[in-house]
Amino acid sequence: MDDAPEQRYAPPPSGPRASLAAFLSFLFPGLGQAYNGESGLALLLAAPVAILVGLVGLVLATASSQVLARLFDVRFLIGLIVMDLVLLGWRLIAVLQAHGHWARPSLRSRATWATALLVAVTLAMHAIPAFYAVKAIDTLGSVALGGLHGPTLSNRLPAFDRLGEPSGQPDVGAGERVNVLLVGIDSAPGRTTQLTDTMLVVSLDPDGSSSAMISVPRDLYGVPLPDGTPYNQKLNSLMADAADHGADFPLGGVGTLKATIGKLLGLPIHYFGAINLLGFKQTVDSIGGVNMTVTRAVSDPTYVDEYGHQIGFYIQPGEYYMNGRTALAFVRSRKGVGDSDFTRADRQQQLLTAIRDKLTAGNLLLALPGLLDAVKNTIATDVPAGRLAELAQAVQGADMSELQRVVLQPPDFMRADPFSSAGYILVPDLEAIHAIGDQLVSGGTIGPTAEPSASP
Repeated sequence: MDDAPEQRYAPPPSGPRASLAAFLSFLFPGLGQAYNGESGLALLLAAPVAILVGLVGLVLATASSQVLARLFDVRFLIGLIVMDLVLLGWRLIAVLQAHGHWARPSLRSRATWATALLVAVTLAMHAIPAFYAVKAIDTLGSVALGGLHGPTLSNRLPAFDRLGEPSGQPDVGAGERVNVLLVGIDSAPGRTTQLTDTMLVVSLDPDGSSSAMISVPRDLYGVPLPDGTPYNQKLNSLMADAADHGADFPLGGVGTLKATIGKLLGLPIHYFGAINLLGFKQTVDSIGGVNMTVTRAVSDPTYVDEYGHQIGFYIQPGEYYMNGRTALAFVRSRKGVGDSDFTRADRQQQLLTAIRDKLTAGNLLLALPGLLDAVKNTIATDVPAGRLAELAQAVQGADMSELQRVVLQPPDFMRADPFSSAGYILVPDLEAIHAIGDQLVSGGTIGPTAEPSASP
């Protein structure tokens, strides 16, 4: 009896099918399994991802501003990293299982190399957002109080003492007003001290109805300290002076300046932020520049750039796109024809508003990589790390179309004395300035908001 020929099972060509199945699961977990006829496994792999995508889409559609604000929350960022890694593992399982249904890995198989490429692309897709989330955590830890490193700018600028825990923090979620003192430190070449040449109080109303910017001139003299005694020097030297003489100023440099300006305005200053003006250039460039409407000409032949070179600065009224270098000159120049500290303060308010508008117009994610590097080297704040997201949400909630912008200047809020023993000084009208806080808290119009004068 002749032996029957041995029967062998001949599977269909597996390479192309393995590659296609892997590619489908790369596009969406479970698609490759459905192609392979494994409907139960396909549903198991696809359902969690579909639910996640739906939830993310719903949140972005209904609360995108809150999500952007949460990017300043370290715990939220850690959660994103964990979710990213879990999703990465889920996708890799789906891709590799779909491929393995048809073929075992082989270095001589084109299908294996194609799937390896898909794995590499998947890893890159998840590594990039995880990298920037880690970078954001590091930046927040280098800028905010109580972060991983603490504010690092204060360690590079000797005028700062250690930032302390702010007292009387507002409940932004309950609609309480937030008052932040921003100071600009100009550490250009040739400067031996870090004076607070720019002092700006930003008062944010979370309901959006009565937010304000108030510029405080650096040459104010005799401003009452927290204990009521007058500070018989110019206000821009107070922070450095208090930091150097801790026995006389128990609140320290930052605390003394916050309390003094709060007493002057009749507003509690909750938080403090310092901006190194030379790093400001990098910050503006990182968000792709800003669009500005220049309302008055600037002609300053004596302007010295960030490298110590006298290059002059000239700009006419009109619409402009400003890169970092132009924006820096715009906020630093003050010695042009008809120019002054007051006109410069007005320009600084304009530019801060333009930056805020740029970041809240959906550009934050695109600008994030460069912005993280710029902010880390430019800003220090005593806002606790756990409350940065809350403050960011208050900034987003403020209605900039209703923003009141005031530059404290003569004759409404002070008088100039160019012949004092301390040189040119501004003697404050304490009652008029203090009334600003009362007007702001009551929801009224603060003022007057006249065009900045051209006196020094």
